[in-house]
Amino acid sequence: LLLIPLALAVPSPNADPDPFAVYLPHPSASASTSKRGHVVSLSHTETSKRRAAHVARSVRDARKHGRSRTHGKRGVAHARTLDERDVDQTWLLREAAKVDSRYNGASGGYASLLAVELSKRAGDVALANHNLDASYSGSIQVGTPAQDFDIILDTGSSDLWIASKGCSTCDGMTQYDSSKSTTFANLSTSFSIQYGSGQAAGVLAQDLVTMGDYSVASQTFATCSTISSGLISDSVSGIMGLSWQSLAYSHATPWWITLAESSSWSEPLFSFQLNRYRNVADASDLEEDGGTATFGYLDSSLYSGAITYVTVPSGAEYWEIPMGSMTIQGKSISLSTSTSAAIDTGTTLIGGPSDIIASIYAAIPNSQQMTGSYSNYYEYPCTTTIDFEITFGGFTIKITDEDFNLGRYSSDQTMCTGAAFIQALPSGSPIQWIIGDTALKNVYSVYRYSPAAVGFAALAGAVTSSASAQSTTIPVLTAVTTSSASNASSTAISTTSRRNSASAISNSGTSSSETPHVVVTATETVDPSESASADPGSGAAAVSATSNAYSSLRAVSFSMFAFIGLANLI
Repeated sequence: LLLIPLALAVPSPNADPDPFAVYLPHPSASASTSKRGHVVSLSHTETSKRRAAHVARSVRDARKHGRSRTHGKRGVAHARTLDERDVDQTWLLREAAKVDSRYNGASGGYASLLAVELSKRAGDVALANHNLDASYSGSIQVGTPAQDFDIILDTGSSDLWIASKGCSTCDGMTQYDSSKSTTFANLSTSFSIQYGSGQAAGVLAQDLVTMGDYSVASQTFATCSTISSGLISDSVSGIMGLSWQSLAYSHATPWWITLAESSSWSEPLFSFQLNRYRNVADASDLEEDGGTATFGYLDSSLYSGAITYVTVPSGAEYWEIPMGSMTIQGKSISLSTSTSAAIDTGTTLIGGPSDIIASIYAAIPNSQQMTGSYSNYYEYPCTTTIDFEITFGGFTIKITDEDFNLGRYSSDQTMCTGAAFIQALPSGSPIQWIIGDTALKNVYSVYRYSPAAVGFAALAGAVTSSASAQSTTIPVLTAVTTSSASNASSTAISTTSRRNSASAISNSGTSSSETPHVVVTATETVDPSESASADPGSGAAAVSATSNAYSSLRAVSFSMFAFIGLANLI
């Protein structure tokens, strides 16, 4: 028999009701019998119903997110660990704003703080790490309704291009289908961009482009029907350039600049924190926790100390800054006048002038230049402990064996290949060095629109980064054409500045093009008076509100560049 305490069976009318109690009728209440025994009518209070519904929703959400509210036999609740108790930090502001509104007339300002934090989250972008730090990708949404694509995020170029439906060389890639987008506009202009290991060609178009929770309407990009085999892996669909407009083959305003010039971002900048997997024994070709990119704000949880900013010269094409000094094994390397460096998330290694690269390896005992196809590389005894430092604006980036030692690539298994290689650039090039992820994994890097600068800060202890294939997405300087042969492109490197090559493009469809403009998502609050002051001609037209907020950026399977020896230079 089930023994029910008297206080529960006959509850006191003065006692506080238990929201989960099941109240039995008084013994004098009527009851009925059935073949299964004595039957009584049970009742629930409104409070208990609401609580039960809340619990049901919580269980459902927990299952949805892979968590469990119970543990052990018969659903007995277990004590929550500290990790399980962790919640989204904005919960604290939500609770404070609720109390502030109820008891303080909202004069405490918590609602404003909450709005700021929510707008920051709109700029959070998850990155995926591919082929042991060879490249980093994210995803964007294009069109209405949105089509999802995984792309390389690249501060070394400025064009956005995506594989298009019908591409004959894009087997396995997710392809953009313009016929499925109600916001698509064809600009009827041929596009071609040349890299060291191939090209991408197609036509220019405009559509709604979203990354994170930030959307730009009428963004110009290239829909590519031809992509050279091996240029990108078939699990990504293109590249988003994050450098300056003067570098764009399309001459289009890059997505990030439209947002930086608007009032949508808290600060006109973006940043990268890149995770390392080269030294992880069981790392796979795809690691979804590849790091974080943030747009419109600085994530203080990802770095420590102050950010050192180094000015980018006016009219720059790249994120180019002067190198202050360089040391290897404690020895200073003379840079002479070769100090200008492009900071490029789309490059895996570090490329520089042949004479200075030779000096670097001369400081490493028993180093030697590789031969044949790999003569741009050097190797050194694998037992050597490397201490390589590069300084920008007083901030020193320290590079150790974890990133400098690429492994064994020759028949001599005692020799390992170094991450600094010879990269010959034209005599008229504004840069002499390309600083890629070998260095950037060791810092929190910031790219500021105005005043233009690159910033560096030490990584926070909790996120300290822990190339198989060498790659760079700084393109060869060729022009956009309107030729019917859209894949025709010179492989020669041109020294002509893109700022002076406007005549190289003939946009027959520009009469129907739209000025790109920010589309504010439902998570943002923008003062209309501020958005109206934006100069439409500068790439930031009037801001309009919409409830079509897309999901935050996610990283999906991606395998970058074929790894046969040292992969081709993009």
